[in-house]
Amino acid sequence: MSSISRIVRVASPRTHRFAPLVAAAALLASACAPTQPSTPAPAPARRAILVSFDALNERRVLETLPAEAVPNFRALFAGGACTEYARPAFPSVTAPAHASLWTGAYGDVNGIAANAQPPLPQDAHSLTERISGFEYAALRAEPLWVTAAAAGLSVVAHHTTQAPGVPGYPPVRTGQDALAGSRTRAASALARPAAHVLNGYNRELARGRVMTQDSARPRPAAGWRGLERLPAGTRPPLEIAWTVGRDSVYGLLYGAGTYTHLLVAPARDAARGVVAAAAAVDRAPLDGRPLARHFSEPMELQLEGGRAWISVRLWELAPDGTRFRFYYPEVPLVEANRPEVAAAYHTAVRGWIGNAAGWGLDREAFGPTLGEGGDGEAEWRYLETAEFLTRQFIRGAEWGWMQEPALMLDYFPLGDEVDHRWYGYLDPDRPGYDAVLAARIQEVRTRGWQLVDHRLGHLRALVARSPGTALFVGGDHGMRATWRVFRPNVALARAGLLGADDAGRIDLSRTQALTPNGYWISLNRTARKDGIVPPEREAEVLAAAERALLDARGEDGAPIVTRTWRAAEHDSLGIGGPAGGDLYYELAPGYTWTASAAGPLTQSAPPSAGHGFPSVSVDMRTALCAEGAGFRPLRTGPARTIDAAPTVSAWLGIAPPPHAVGRSLLPELMRN
Repeated sequence: MSSISRIVRVASPRTHRFAPLVAAAALLASACAPTQPSTPAPAPARRAILVSFDALNERRVLETLPAEAVPNFRALFAGGACTEYARPAFPSVTAPAHASLWTGAYGDVNGIAANAQPPLPQDAHSLTERISGFEYAALRAEPLWVTAAAAGLSVVAHHTTQAPGVPGYPPVRTGQDALAGSRTRAASALARPAAHVLNGYNRELARGRVMTQDSARPRPAAGWRGLERLPAGTRPPLEIAWTVGRDSVYGLLYGAGTYTHLLVAPARDAARGVVAAAAAVDRAPLDGRPLARHFSEPMELQLEGGRAWISVRLWELAPDGTRFRFYYPEVPLVEANRPEVAAAYHTAVRGWIGNAAGWGLDREAFGPTLGEGGDGEAEWRYLETAEFLTRQFIRGAEWGWMQEPALMLDYFPLGDEVDHRWYGYLDPDRPGYDAVLAARIQEVRTRGWQLVDHRLGHLRALVARSPGTALFVGGDHGMRATWRVFRPNVALARAGLLGADDAGRIDLSRTQALTPNGYWISLNRTARKDGIVPPEREAEVLAAAERALLDARGEDGAPIVTRTWRAAEHDSLGIGGPAGGDLYYELAPGYTWTASAAGPLTQSAPPSAGHGFPSVSVDMRTALCAEGAGFRPLRTGPARTIDAAPTVSAWLGIAPPPHAVGRSLLPELMRN
């Protein structure tokens, strides 16, 4: 058992039953069915939901969270058909790990090697250039939603990575276009009316903000229409104004006797506004109440670049109106494969967001954090933004399921957000570990995971009320506590393999090897733009780079790098490939990395947690389970994330994605 798992190990009976939410849905469905049908009902067509919970690791969920906080995950792990674990992509980061789920292939095939990676073609781009691995332009393999649509199935992809457009299938070398046929096939599939592919992570129209009297000074309201709509006896309203994107937004502070409400409108017209009442932070149990209940109704905005909504949460308002604190989320642009898909989604959800407001904690906009000596108020405000995130994702999934797809692919980021922020405080091996602070952090972390569990419960309820439907639950990677930073580019510079100035700017004319992103070492080959290492020297430079990493020592004199992999020797892990690296490595406990070429070789860092470590590491494992029609409780052997797409394809009776190298686990998961 890891040192972290000792902090909150909770034992509870394993159950093979759905959570109460799912049971209620099943009971309702059975109550509405005729008791004595005159003819046998036809077998329902098979349907599937494949969902990825970011940073899902079974052991971490079961051993570090109270049983009552995650009843749906516990029911899934005990009552579903589950693999022992699923091995993610290497490096175990979000973009390549999800691409492996959707395509059935790792990054050496699908072209997604990291969250940020050198672009293709190689001869047109240098190693210091970057593109996002989340973009569909970087994808070199067909995702499952394209495969399903091409097979004639109705499909919804709800905020999946590498969506919503046609994969770019970029060539490795200029002039090559071996995947042109795949691009044409994808374009045809995505144009079909039964394909609904959405992604709100590619563009942001406006940032979220926490507003106080320091950012918008109250003043007597002037020039407003519709003030007669305010309650009788209202004090003279005060006005504030600010911008969302490039557009002005206006607010009215009002109340009877004291100021208690905020009206927000796109113009000085109270009739067009939405209202938030001041309310203390909501710590009430989640069950039996609406999520994000103190947020205002959404207000529609026509921002430059797209249609948008904002909802406001008012935490503080002084009786005289001179002080206040309220929040509204970021405004992403939800893109879709066709304009009408995005329009329908906007109308139904009215204000989807992609993440909770972690930036509010980072900037102490919610107040001082627990780690900075705060009383927890800031964390609970953040958790209300996580409630809003959860509610809007649930609304989006409801809309998606109402399209009656044979396949819905879904995603949820909150577990990753929560544990990036708080999991590192729980490791008693961390220097400076504080048991009292860890217990307080664990309380808010548990609330965050309750919301993740709430999201799973909703999907289980959808399946329970939909005959013939299976729920496939997976993830992208695990999580590890860290408190020190390693700079591999500094190690390469000390070995004479990398040239950089004092600011860390890399000079490729003096660089034989570098890490472009911290995850791996790449040779600066002559095959790449600005490369200097010819083919006959590649083995020599690679060996020198490996020695530079293995010789690196921390302040305690111990090795920082504990193991290495050469891409050409370990293709079964999916490392290397046209967008990947040449040399991959594992780090000693407590270390993370940076691609910076400036600064010391290693230094201490605040408590944190992360991933991106080798996929063979126990703490980087994720899960793969199936539940619903045709599945019973069982355990089978280890799997890989690349097995998910072929398994779901087999369940639906279609061929797997054409570039998949994983295999279907359906026979093992459905064995009697």
